[in-house]
Amino acid sequence: MRDLLLSVGANPFYLAFTWFLAAFPVVIAALAINSSRVFYLDRLSRETENLNPHLEQLREAQRIWPLASIVIPARDEEANIEQAIARALQLAWPSIEVIVINDGSTDGTDQVLQRFADHSNVTGIEHDAPMGKSPSLNPGIAAARSDLVMIIDADALPDVNALARMASHFVVDHDVAAVTGNPRAVGIPNLLSKMQAIEFSSTVSTLRRGQCAWGRINTVSGIMTLFRRSVVLDSGAFSSNQPTEDIEITWRLHRMGFRCIYEPAASVGMHVPLNLTQWFAQRKRWSRGLVRVLQEHGWGIIRKNEWPMYPVLLEAILAIVWCHVLVFMTALWAVSLAVGAGMLGNSLVIGRWGAMTIGIALVQILWGMHLDAHHDKGIRKLWPLAPWYPLVYWWMQAFTVVWTTVPTLLTRQETVTWNITRSDSTRNDRRT
Repeated sequence: MRDLLLSVGANPFYLAFTWFLAAFPVVIAALAINSSRVFYLDRLSRETENLNPHLEQLREAQRIWPLASIVIPARDEEANIEQAIARALQLAWPSIEVIVINDGSTDGTDQVLQRFADHSNVTGIEHDAPMGKSPSLNPGIAAARSDLVMIIDADALPDVNALARMASHFVVDHDVAAVTGNPRAVGIPNLLSKMQAIEFSSTVSTLRRGQCAWGRINTVSGIMTLFRRSVVLDSGAFSSNQPTEDIEITWRLHRMGFRCIYEPAASVGMHVPLNLTQWFAQRKRWSRGLVRVLQEHGWGIIRKNEWPMYPVLLEAILAIVWCHVLVFMTALWAVSLAVGAGMLGNSLVIGRWGAMTIGIALVQILWGMHLDAHHDKGIRKLWPLAPWYPLVYWWMQAFTVVWTTVPTLLTRQETVTWNITRSDSTRNDRRT
């Protein structure tokens, strides 16, 4: 066994794997940091990072769409739906209508909605049996009276100015079909939840800023996104057989020639999983959803030579491959140590390339915290935990991707129902 492992260490494929394992996160982090820097400096030059953007265009948006529609799909959300409706009604806009789809809830959600039965700005759509989130969203969008439709989850906590910060983009750029907000973790009492708060700054928010500079984000956030209703309906609305309908509609809108962009100043509070069982269930769905989207759109992008989508497609494929390489190499290193073959190659944790990888990961984390400090006052306090993010959290995510990819490829798509995990009566199934 020892001789076999030593021969593996000299194999060109092994050396290629180690180079890819070390180089991919370094390249992605460098691109993300530089592109998000360009995005940030551009916004500072136009005073849009801290002040209300495009005031002239915002007034024009309010003139074109004096009414904005807020669609909230709900399944067993008794504990959260009242607050979500209240926050939606408080959004800064001339007129708001809220459409709540009660998708076959078995708890007291319907009783809570009865409190708004006489409210002129709140409309309820009842489903006797659950249909799933996407089939629930589509009749809600169809019933909206405005072409400006914001979709939020039933436990989302949008800032009062979130709609105003996003709507002006539809006037500034007529090819924009969706503007997504900046999810911020709330209620983070333990290490796992704090790691996720770091993730949304270092990875999600920084990457989306960078992707905006490139021209395409890889996904809108299901928790809060503003859409052009007409474009969504023309595209065929939300797919019922995608585990992550937010990723799928993003790619579909991009392929239609529209853009989906990110507005970091449009903050929305969200609850994150508080234990590993909930976290693992959520991340399995995200991983399964990305594979399904690649199955749905990947070959079509290549066959039709839709080159603006190539960076998004390549990043998604390489990220999945990198996760498999990380898990495989970690297992190989563990076996080599157990049989006395030493540490093969350059370990992600202790090798010279590993040090570079961890170092640039820390730079990205601290840079992401700096970018989001205006929108999340407590994020900088988490900096002492930054080293644990690439050392532990990356591996957790990679393991989830590996666990999910092959079973997803070997099974057929099917209609997706609700995916809900709960802790203390709070929904913790978040998609970004």
